Formats: sequence, C-alpha cells, structure tokens
Amino acid sequence: MSASTGLGDPPASLLGFPEAAPVAELHRLSEFPGSWWFASTEVDDHGGGRFDLPPPQGTCYLADSLTGAIVEKLLRTPVKVVVAERLDELFHTVVTVRRTPTVADLTSRRATGFGLNAEIHSTLEYGRTRRWAAAFHRNGFRGLRHRLRGDVSQRLAGWALFGTAGLRRRAPNGMATAVRPLDRLEVVRVLDRLGVELRPIPAVVPIASPSTPRR
Repeated sequence: MSASTGLGDPPASLLGFPEAAPVAELHRLSEFPGSWWFASTEVDDHGGGRFDLPPPQGTCYLADSLTGAIVEKLLRTPVKVVVAERLDELFHTVVTVRRTPTVADLTSRRATGFGLNAEIHSTLEYGRTRRWAAAFHRNGFRGLRHRLRGDVSQRLAGWALFGTAGLRRRAPNGMATAVRPLDRLEVVRVLDRLGVELRPIPAVVPIASPSTPRR
C-alpha cells in the first residue's frame, strides 16, 4: 500500500528551473570505502532511494556538511539512541568540488512555479519522486539539491548526483575524493545538539532476581 501524497507529476519541460549555487565540499558516510555508489531502481519498484534513476543510470547521495551526512545515514528514521559501535562501521568521504555540476535546486522558492511542494523531500511515495528525478535527468541536470527528511529544521541539504549505475572508481569531473577517519567527537557533538544519545552495546547485562510471588 503506497503512502498518499499531494506531490504531482513533473511537467514536460523544466526549462528555467533554478540551479543550486556552487558548493565547496560534499560529505558522505558509507559502510564501504568506495565512495561513488550510484543506486538504480525502476520507478515503481519497492525499495531503493528517493531519487534513484532507472537502469542504466543511478544516483549517489551526499550532503553539503558532515552534519547532513550524519542525519542522512543515522537518523533517517526517528531514534533517541545511536549505538556507538555503528560508527566503527562507517567511512567518511569528503568530496572537494572544484567545479559544481548543473544541479536542480529543489529548495528554491521558485521551484513552486514548476509544480513542486515540500513533499518532494518527505513523501514515502518514491515512485513519484523518482519520476521527478528522471525528468530532471532528461532535461540535462546532473543532480538535485534537496532537504533531508531526517532534519526537522529543514535547513540541511542533501545532494543527489546522477551517473552510470553501480560502483564508480573515480570521482565525477571537477571533483576530488578523500576518505577520512570519522571524527567521533564531532559526531557526538552533532547528536547532542539534536538530542540523540550515543551509547555502547553493554558488555554486561544485569539479571534481576525474580521477585517472590505473593501468597
């Protein structure tokens, strides 16, 4: 059963759609050191990502800050506690952007005039959002700037970049990739600002003695 949405279908032409401003860095947290994974899903298939393109194209999801990457990776569903050991599984990729590609800015107020509303960032009806992604790709855009569903302030931005589906060994033209150790202290600071705790898996679990039944 699909979730209901007030988001309409994309128009045939997206000529004049606002473009994202240049960005200096992008960030991604991943379980794998290979940073450039372009996920591909058929438009109406279950599973997959919000802006996945159908094969043979795909979409790689990043954020324009480490905070955004943390929210995107760890807080996509509501949580109060993040398991500390989870951080040991993640690689932090920093992408230096020397030349910003042509990316549609879904956060621009002018996007309203093309039939968009804020559900593009939050609806669970991914078939609809993927139709928008495919339409932007057909109209020559190389990606989308969007809000992160896990960010209740709706200030953080994600970047969904288009490319050939699958794992790519090299960064797109105009970008350079560096994989760094994840700064655990910064993650703790980010989670603390968001009211989320970081806790280790307990090594010892106390076992309470059974209470004496009343007669």
